[in-house]
Amino acid sequence: MPKFNLDDGRRDPVAHLRGYYSEMRSVSGKDELLMAYFSESLSGAALEWYTRQDVSKWYTWDDMAQDFVRYFQYNIDIILDRSSISKIEKKPEESFGEFGLRWREQAARVNPPINEEEMVKIFLQAQGPT
Repeated sequence: MPKFNLDDGRRDPVAHLRGYYSEMRSVSGKDELLMAYFSESLSGAALEWYTRQDVSKWYTWDDMAQDFVRYFQYNIDIILDRSSISKIEKKPEESFGEFGLRWREQAARVNPPINEEEMVKIFLQAQGPT
């Protein structure tokens, strides 16, 4: 059994499906197995969504995948811009390193992409005077 990266419903659903399908490449073409193990790759809101579905309506892997993407489409539609990442703040309980990783993850989603030099500048500005 492959070890899946869990999707909690807060990420890009297409990226999750690609990762899941890649982990399950040995069973590609076997829709029943792809669908049967999909819930093992979910947690949180994504798992709750899955458990509320009528799985009998899914005849193929594509049926299920399309419903998953359709439901979590908002994660794709939320396009971050330079202004929004400059407003991300450190949470009281997170270390500076954790904050930096979370901030960098969000900055990587900005469209159009930010180059490294600009990213550092925005990050430092967001931190304010030290």
